[in-house]
Amino acid sequence: MTNLAHPVTHVVGAILSDARQHARLTLGEAARRLDMPAERLDHIESGRHHATSADLYGLCRLYGMPDEAPALDLLAAGSSAGGARSGVWEVHRHDCAHGFAGRLAAVARQSVRVRWLSTHLIPPPLHTPAYAAAVLQPAPSRPWPQLRDQDVVVLDESVVRRGSATATLMREQIRHLLNVQHTGGQVQVVPDLFPPGSYAELTLAGDVTVVVTGGFTDVVYQATTALATHIDRALTEGDLDRSRRLLTEAYAHHRSHQEAR
Repeated sequence: MTNLAHPVTHVVGAILSDARQHARLTLGEAARRLDMPAERLDHIESGRHHATSADLYGLCRLYGMPDEAPALDLLAAGSSAGGARSGVWEVHRHDCAHGFAGRLAAVARQSVRVRWLSTHLIPPPLHTPAYAAAVLQPAPSRPWPQLRDQDVVVLDESVVRRGSATATLMREQIRHLLNVQHTGGQVQVVPDLFPPGSYAELTLAGDVTVVVTGGFTDVVYQATTALATHIDRALTEGDLDRSRRLLTEAYAHHRSHQEAR
């Protein structure tokens, strides 16, 4: 079975695998109900086989999420002329349909490691409910996976100092970050990160890496790029003790703003 060039094939497979597990179906049970060879479904979920429209619509109906099928079909096929089915993948693959945040969360749940870097906002796995509401980030129907030992978040110092108009909210958010650090979570704060932006590096089973960028209206999936190397560099520039000090200083900064109001 030929491994397709673009990692979006693995993204679609991860979303389907997550949905099957949420539906409490084994791979064999799902394949049997669709009269599909179990090996074929296994290859679809692992990204080794492109899922056809018929596959996607059938699987989404079986998993109780028929509304997801059009978005997954568009993501799998691409929006350029010919798309994936002509064997030509776009460099970047956009998911701007309703529910994009939930699909990204599903990929994160299926990833063996997620590394986030942001110079704008705190990434979703670390949001307090108040912070998520304040930044108007779309909430997936199922929660973001919590930060695991192998996951990393790198933030620019400006991210945790921003928000003086919402000092109480930011103070509680930073308290949460300090608690995550205290329990072993890899949250690093580094001054003057470059380039500006927010992105995540998701590593799926089989050492397939997807770099994700996006904002409030969409996410963009792409193959491993130079963006991932910026995470490596940022991690060499920071350490947990320094990060804890910067977070503590940011906490005091927002507390002083709160008391001054």
